[in-house]
Amino acid sequence: MSNLVVHGFPVSPNVRSARIALIEKGVDYHFNEIGFDYLGTDEYAKLNPFRKMPVLEQGDFILYETPAILGYVDEAFAGPSLQPVDPKARAQVRKWIGIAANYLYPVGVMQLFLQRIMTPIMGGISDEIVVADSANITSQHLDVLERELTTSFLVGDALSLADIIAGSMVYYVNMTKEGSALVKARPKTAAWLETLSQRKSFHQTLAGLLAGKAQS
Repeated sequence: MSNLVVHGFPVSPNVRSARIALIEKGVDYHFNEIGFDYLGTDEYAKLNPFRKMPVLEQGDFILYETPAILGYVDEAFAGPSLQPVDPKARAQVRKWIGIAANYLYPVGVMQLFLQRIMTPIMGGISDEIVVADSANITSQHLDVLERELTTSFLVGDALSLADIIAGSMVYYVNMTKEGSALVKARPKTAAWLETLSQRKSFHQTLAGLLAGKAQS
């Protein structure tokens, strides 16, 4: 077993991002799947005092916060670089990591995806007001993505951390019927997401709980 461990719930797009980055770098790792109930334990608090996911553990080295984990994975291991060398381009990657964390995640994932996909899985009923409001806001977020996409990837001509984390968020948005319509209406975004979805790393990290749950 690898001495590098990723702790997290497989549906989490942040957890998925960390795993995708490791796969793209060709790093052997062990995925320790945990449930939300474990986040509240004292044992987990020793890994992350904020009780969030993911956590990367490598021997006595423990790292939390997704942007830090992504940067470490890219810089600490061999394999294709997931960050450009040019300072301006690297700043663009950091910008998209921020967009994913501050806009796509709280609305597209934690509202639209949560209400449309996860709530029914857990036996609940979607809040249609939250769905409508979050779809409207997500539409604005996807407009930015559509406007700034100039190649097959968000920054430059190669896959970067920007694609991995933003792609993980938009993948979940696209699973909802509202989000799918929004993505289809934006051809560059749709093509970008399709390119990412075909990568082995995205296939391997899709949670079994979500299999067959995408809406049309």
